[in-house]
Amino acid sequence: MHTTTGSFEAGDGRRLFERHWLPEGPIRADLVIVHGYAEHSGRYAHVGAYLAGRGFAVHALDLRGHGESDGEPVLVRSFEEFLDDLDAFLARVRAQSAGRQLFLLGHSMGGGIVAASLATRHPDVRGAVLSGAVLPTGSGGVWQSLMMRVMIALGRLAPKLKLRALAAESVSRDPAVVKLYDSDPLNFRGKMPAGTAGAMMSAVRTIERHAGAIADPLLILHGTADALTSPDGSRWLFEHVASTDKTLKLYEGLYHEILNEPEQLEVMDDIAAWMEARSGDGHGSDAALGARTSSGVS
Repeated sequence: MHTTTGSFEAGDGRRLFERHWLPEGPIRADLVIVHGYAEHSGRYAHVGAYLAGRGFAVHALDLRGHGESDGEPVLVRSFEEFLDDLDAFLARVRAQSAGRQLFLLGHSMGGGIVAASLATRHPDVRGAVLSGAVLPTGSGGVWQSLMMRVMIALGRLAPKLKLRALAAESVSRDPAVVKLYDSDPLNFRGKMPAGTAGAMMSAVRTIERHAGAIADPLLILHGTADALTSPDGSRWLFEHVASTDKTLKLYEGLYHEILNEPEQLEVMDDIAAWMEARSGDGHGSDAALGARTSSGVS
């Protein structure tokens, strides 16, 4: 495997940072990773290395305002900014992929970005993996709807208003991961701006309205002990998409960052097996995942 880094210009002129993990041998397919809120693409180096070892060319960008990319720290006023950047990055990857099949993987807010892209922009991908994604839950009724409207309005009226910081101890059961999360200078450890929170809530509403337009193959993954995004959102999406090729796997007892939990190798193997079965030369590896998935769906 070899790695490269670089940057490219977004549609509005901002410089966005990119990373690539490339196999030494033949490439099976390409995968684009979209990271979560307040983190950066470098936190997926172990994922990129593992999947490159399985023959996938892995690509990731730092979202605007995150990591080494330009932008006011973690602030956006609309998810359309993220979707535009993802479109530009997908075009870059496709231009260098020689027509290979392309997969998407989004974690947390990045999972919401991927879901919103699938629902409204319909990128040409072979399938998508969602990890602890920000999604509608279908619960909460009138009170939740009212709170979402208030948050969206607040984000528009006072986008720079500081709300609350993400609790690092919620990301993983591994103390070393929590310590590194807090000490990583490229992670944002301040309070979330209202503009970003409002944009996230607006994106959730968009996904809720257009989930039926998603017909791509989906692998939806979530830890049952996730305190940052609800597993109910993954259950809801599984039930409401039009996809006929869809798998929901809930990992019992895992926290938010299932790719940084002690069981991360199992998770990465599940992702690799799922993509291998859909990249033209799988050898039945998806059957094992399906058997495990059926016991995890609830």
